[in-house]
Amino acid sequence: MKIRIIENSRIPQLLSWFIKIKAITIYPFVFVKGKADIRLRIHEYIHLKQQRELFVVGFYVLYIWYWLKNIVWHKMDSRTAYREIPFEREAYENENNFVYALNRERFAWRNYKWS
Repeated sequence: MKIRIIENSRIPQLLSWFIKIKAITIYPFVFVKGKADIRLRIHEYIHLKQQRELFVVGFYVLYIWYWLKNIVWHKMDSRTAYREIPFEREAYENENNFVYALNRERFAWRNYKWS
């Protein structure tokens, strides 16, 4: 899968309503506020794989569900709720592993879920 990165994009800034974001993946593109370093590329590549296996729409439905659940049920602040989304936990935990995204199991994000 080829990563289509659009650097120096204003989209991350426009979508930073609740938390500031440096990049956002909207299959098949990655929009980056500035320049994309290797860590960010790996992180967003993991999100591309997650989106692909959930047919994009499923990814965003679950993403919002987990974020809202973390805020309402677990009473987390917006930033912590974001960091505890299983998709983000998988991406952050593996963003320094150059081969993870190439070898990851399908639906590996499920291993990062908690109540």
